[in-house]
Amino acid sequence: MNQLQLVNKEGIYAIMPNKSNDYICDIYMSMMLPKAYVKLLGFLVKQYLIERRALMPHAATLIAFHRRNNSDDDEDIQLAGTVEVSFDQFGANVSPPTPTPPKNAPYICNMTVKKSLRRQGIGWHLLKASEELISQISSVREVYLHCRMIDSAPFNMYSKAGYNVFKTDSFLILLTLQRRKHLMRKQLPPSSSNVLSDTDTLYADDKNLASTTSVS
Repeated sequence: MNQLQLVNKEGIYAIMPNKSNDYICDIYMSMMLPKAYVKLLGFLVKQYLIERRALMPHAATLIAFHRRNNSDDDEDIQLAGTVEVSFDQFGANVSPPTPTPPKNAPYICNMTVKKSLRRQGIGWHLLKASEELISQISSVREVYLHCRMIDSAPFNMYSKAGYNVFKTDSFLILLTLQRRKHLMRKQLPPSSSNVLSDTDTLYADDKNLASTTSVS
């Protein structure tokens, strides 16, 4: 499996694989939803990801794994969350949410963290891993993302990470039965490290994890 593995001391792993369909569907399956709806949602997510996978290297899906040691010294590795990143107009969504972000700028979207693992910093690490990957792949320094106005916890996280409100939906969006959203923007600093080289070294030192997370 071709992958980019970003590792940090908290045991969070962000991976960009060729095939991430089953991983991401597992996230949605963990939600408390009717079985029939979950089955339909799983099918739609897989179809969406098949389409998105064809856009690489203009877009990527990062997958976070949470690792912890059990009392018997065995490692417990479980899927924790996902996030999508587009790097330019070739990887941008055909119909992005409003307010519309610039298509030639990197865009972070669809961040999801497993319910039982929330409030442990996983979303933060997914966000920072996305920024690191963008710094290596895109020459554009402005990064955009959306946040619903009612989602105070994500908004606070994005604000803490340096994102500022760039545009906000008008009240007219409520007529379409959608929640109002902020389009947030951050100016990334110049890249100062080679993430690809760093993660190649980490991958060589962690073959057991690589075999555990391989996708057929």
